[in-house]
Amino acid sequence: MNRPQVTLALLDSANDKDPVVREQVRKSILTLGKQQPNKVLSMCQDYLVKHPKLIVGHRVVILQTIELIVKTKIDDISYLKIKSIISLASDEMTRSKDVVPDWQQAASNILVAVGNKYINDIMEEILSKFQPGILPHFFVVQTLASLSESNVYGMVPFLNAILGTMLPMLGMAKQDNMKWVFSSALSHFSESILEYLANLDKAPDPTVRKDTFSSEIYAAYDILYCSWLQSRESKLRLTVAEAVGPMSHLMAHDKLEEQLPKLIPTILSLYKKNTEHYVISKSLCQVLDASVNMGSRVLETQIDSLLTTLNQQVRQSDSPLMAHGLTLCHTLPSFLANTFPDRLVMFVLQKLENSNERIRMGSLAVLRHLINSSTSIMESKKLLILASIRQPLADHSNKVKKRVVQVISAMAHHGYLELEGGDLLVKFIIQHCALPDTYYRPSDPEEVTNEALRSMCDNTLHLFTTTVGRLTDVLWPMLLYYLTPGQYSNATAPLCKSLTLLGTKKRASQEPNFNIDFNEHVNLPSPHILMVRLLVNGSFPFRSRGHGAPSLSLLNVISPNIHPNAETLWEKEIPALLSYLEVFSVSKGFDIQHYLFGHIQFLAKSLVAIADDKWSCQLAIEATRYLSTYNQSLEEKSFLYRCIGVTLQQCSNKEVVQKQLQEMLISARHNDAIERAGVAMGIGLCASSHLDATLAKLDDFGKSDAFKKASGIFSLLKDKNDLDVEKMKSTLILCYGYVALHAPEDQILSRIDSDILRSISNFYLLLFPQELYKDTFNALQELLRNILARDLSPDGLQSVFKHIEEWLSSGQGHERERAMNTTAHILEFYFNNLHVKNMVTFHNLGSLLGRLAPRCTDPNPLVRRAAIDCIYTLLYIQLRYEGFSLDYKDDSVERLITLRESMDNPDHSVLYKTCSELIISKRLPQQQLNTLIFMLIEGLVDSQSNCSRASSVLLNTLLKNRGAGLQDLVDCRCLGNGVLLGLFVSNVQV
Repeated sequence: MNRPQVTLALLDSANDKDPVVREQVRKSILTLGKQQPNKVLSMCQDYLVKHPKLIVGHRVVILQTIELIVKTKIDDISYLKIKSIISLASDEMTRSKDVVPDWQQAASNILVAVGNKYINDIMEEILSKFQPGILPHFFVVQTLASLSESNVYGMVPFLNAILGTMLPMLGMAKQDNMKWVFSSALSHFSESILEYLANLDKAPDPTVRKDTFSSEIYAAYDILYCSWLQSRESKLRLTVAEAVGPMSHLMAHDKLEEQLPKLIPTILSLYKKNTEHYVISKSLCQVLDASVNMGSRVLETQIDSLLTTLNQQVRQSDSPLMAHGLTLCHTLPSFLANTFPDRLVMFVLQKLENSNERIRMGSLAVLRHLINSSTSIMESKKLLILASIRQPLADHSNKVKKRVVQVISAMAHHGYLELEGGDLLVKFIIQHCALPDTYYRPSDPEEVTNEALRSMCDNTLHLFTTTVGRLTDVLWPMLLYYLTPGQYSNATAPLCKSLTLLGTKKRASQEPNFNIDFNEHVNLPSPHILMVRLLVNGSFPFRSRGHGAPSLSLLNVISPNIHPNAETLWEKEIPALLSYLEVFSVSKGFDIQHYLFGHIQFLAKSLVAIADDKWSCQLAIEATRYLSTYNQSLEEKSFLYRCIGVTLQQCSNKEVVQKQLQEMLISARHNDAIERAGVAMGIGLCASSHLDATLAKLDDFGKSDAFKKASGIFSLLKDKNDLDVEKMKSTLILCYGYVALHAPEDQILSRIDSDILRSISNFYLLLFPQELYKDTFNALQELLRNILARDLSPDGLQSVFKHIEEWLSSGQGHERERAMNTTAHILEFYFNNLHVKNMVTFHNLGSLLGRLAPRCTDPNPLVRRAAIDCIYTLLYIQLRYEGFSLDYKDDSVERLITLRESMDNPDHSVLYKTCSELIISKRLPQQQLNTLIFMLIEGLVDSQSNCSRASSVLLNTLLKNRGAGLQDLVDCRCLGNGVLLGLFVSNVQV
């Protein structure tokens, strides 16, 4: 198929139902047209001529294709072809007297495209259809308007004649669409003339003057203003208003001066009648600009009405209808700022005092525009603006706050923040970087959430740091102040990022003010508190919007300001911590306890590197004072207690150590378990260097008035209640536990009996049985675990058990229960942590069984259950010592599990039998029978008759079954005196 056939086929397909196909056809014809423009254009013309009844859509596609070929290849198209194209397009455009927009617009576009090069030929054709006294076709006027826009220099020389012909036609136009097209044409003509006059150096006729058009333009204006502007049709009113703007620049000065008192109020009134404020604002500003250029004397009389309208418009400036284009709030201020700056500024600032949300938002939008666009004029008004902006700073609306942030951003770029009062604006930004989450999705799409406002403030602070160089010395070191108060904790991440950028730049440039004189900047936190805050931030790195990494980065940057000796260590250690956070920032494998331990080690290394006892003492003092700022963040507070403990390790001043220990114990909120643990860990860490001082302070605390309960009605007002006292006991016991854990082994072992267990044994089991003492009991178990961990051996177990066993036979059920539960706990800990390297003798098995076995029949079912658990664990400990593996199960021992389940209503005969069988079995070595017997003999006088009876049964069974091996024992125990045997026999008879 040859090219003509292809082209013809494409033309036939130009009206395919599929828009994608139509577009592809157009592109294909254009491709052919670029190769042979004259030939393809001829085929398009012929196709249209041969098919006069072609549907409109089909004709439009072909006409659009002709336009594209003309636009791209006009220099390659023959003049004859151009003439024929003009004739074709003109005919297509005007063939129908009715307006058919798509068809006629496509033809008009061809004429405009040709007119960019052949304006005279086009005008000859168009003017032939633009004759005096005859109302022209709609698209003839439209084409003239489009030509004046696309070819200014070609069209302006024709406009005087066109205007002369057009003026009488205006009176003939009765239909709104003709009025509209004439108004649009006058707008385009005026814009073209103004552009021509503004660029006379490029114009073909530099002698053209404005007054050439003044009389015709004024005559047209008179019709538009007096008649058409009053139309009920909104579209026509807007087009007339749009035309009046550029036309005002072409009117004679005296005529414009005469019209201004009427024209300005008329344009202002259009705001109430129309929603498309962009066109009105543009026209108004053009009129005002024309009046200023000619030195109008009546303009000042219009200021009040202009400001009144501005006041009305600021209420709507945030409306969705206003958001897409220029509004009066953006255009009028620039004009008034240059002509009547004082009146405008006072107007805007007065409106800021209005609490109406819309008015305040609009006023802030105007103020922002003024600050950005009228720098020199606003220079003398900076202090006044700074004073006036304080009122909207206190507004509760996030929408208003968003506008305030935008104004502050503009002020930052124009030197306001360096002035007195500028610090309040910085504070406002930081306060809103610290906003909490909204926690709900707003139904109003215009609502500004906390998250959105906070993000905006984050970005604003970053821009202050990176793009407003003049603010560097305003923000440094001022921003450091906001790192420590708790109310700014959610702003820590952006603050640290900004400070890191500022500090890095100053440190690299060796700027003198990088080194901070904290005596001069008295409002700043001390180096010690800065270190504390940033270190604690780093300890829980993913809280407060991920403040950990930024805090550590800042700590590294400001190391010379914290202590010069820290610099080298931190440059090595902090990047390693940051790398760890990068790896685990998203991973679920983040081990917080491992990380916290690393942080404590980092602090310990830092204090060693700093090697300044006075500085370390001051750090401990200030960190202790700072504890209360974490009352709402107890895990962080707990970590700070640990930091204080590590710091006290490095303090040689005993007075400071004792004072801080006292403060920690007295000021702690003992009712909270997390804080109790933190205090205990801190005091335990301190004990590693100051054991004597720590134990002395704990002893004093245990004897202090804080532990005395109310002794009368009046003392209730000043003494602590039972709950408070028991929580403090829990703290104290925990403290002893961590002291036992951290103190030097060569010092602590000798103090466990004499100081630690002696101090707590006076009160820990003498508690009422309420649930509120659970924490104290847990603390005791933690203490005993720590002591036992020091010596995980039969002797170590016995040294702990001896402080418990006297309570096993107490007359109070809750005391026996606690003692038995504690025993079960320490036995389980012993078993789980036992590592038998060599087979050794569990030499105290007999004595432990002798104490515990009778309790299997205790009146308290909870004691009975715990006793079974203890015996079960004891026997497995013995099996471990005999060489059996950890997972070995012994059938006879496992029978205790079944027995335990029946402890609420036990069959005592079964119970006695089971226990007896276990004890007389081979599980108990022969050499331990003697100790067992003497423990059981002591049990014969137990306060609980069931338990004494159990001792008797066990002794009886034991003597019957394994008595043959006890002859030596009888010989060496002086049984001849009859004391022990008599006691036993008498009880057996009972």
